[in-house]
Amino acid sequence: MRTAAYFAAFTGLFIATNADAGVSKSSLLISAQDAHAMMGKDNVVFVFAGSKKAYEKGHIPGSAQAFAHDMQYLDDVQKCGGLPMCEGNAEKFVGGLGIDNNTTVIAYEDGKGVNESGIWFFLNTYGHSNVKIMTGGMSDWAAAGFEVETGAGTKPAAKTFDAKPTTKMIATLADVTSAKDRGALVLDARHKLEEYTGQDLKDGIKNSSGAHIKVKRGGHVPDAVFSPWSKYAGNRSGEAGKPVFKSSESLKKSLTRLEAKGYAPGKEVITYCHVGLGRGSFQYLALQLAGHDNVKLYMGSWSEYGNSDAPVATQ
Repeated sequence: MRTAAYFAAFTGLFIATNADAGVSKSSLLISAQDAHAMMGKDNVVFVFAGSKKAYEKGHIPGSAQAFAHDMQYLDDVQKCGGLPMCEGNAEKFVGGLGIDNNTTVIAYEDGKGVNESGIWFFLNTYGHSNVKIMTGGMSDWAAAGFEVETGAGTKPAAKTFDAKPTTKMIATLADVTSAKDRGALVLDARHKLEEYTGQDLKDGIKNSSGAHIKVKRGGHVPDAVFSPWSKYAGNRSGEAGKPVFKSSESLKKSLTRLEAKGYAPGKEVITYCHVGLGRGSFQYLALQLAGHDNVKLYMGSWSEYGNSDAPVATQ
């Protein structure tokens, strides 16, 4: 069996581990051309991060499919320390995608990077750090003339995954409600102001039964700063030839602008959105790429907070 080290040498890219400090673009991103060169290699799995409907419209042949918004269960989040799934559920889910502990994972979708970031965050939470986001998504892939499959497709055979969960990347409801007392900064990554003000209230994430929960209250965490994921995005429209994230210089300027809202280097930052894996995980990676390592994702996000007894703000 070929190892992750083999593929690192094959692509000419450094693959980060959980022991590495922070996240770099070279460890995180892979081009469509380099990804294409890895098709058919042992223990490489492409994961389409969007919905089943979007997958069937067009995907890389042989890809697994996992919609980032459905990769966390609220009841598991609440009983397993903020993890998106309890360990056993996560092992079954990941193994069902054809991924084991030695698999190189390439996450892709529309090139915006939001759902792809959810795949990256989920797998890293369970100790699987050999995950890359393909720049440009299906737009870059199709523009290069690479093969595209439609319909249900043929997905990878299931494997056995041994989860090694960590909560160091995750904030809980208790962490969020005590953030102000600890001097932590909370960022709301949702891109619609109507969500922040409570005028647009969406269904929440699923429970392990598969049913989406109803969120009772709209609004935002008191003192949370409205900081949409799109401010950090280099490809909000999912176009070919555009980067997933803005330049490192632009990302650092975004942090500088947040100083007026309470940001400071080294300060604990908690990001959240509506479902956690998506806009929140994208902002988590953007902050890491800007050089801010002390950041956590509130996995329950508004799906949990809006159904809690914690105070809510709408202005």
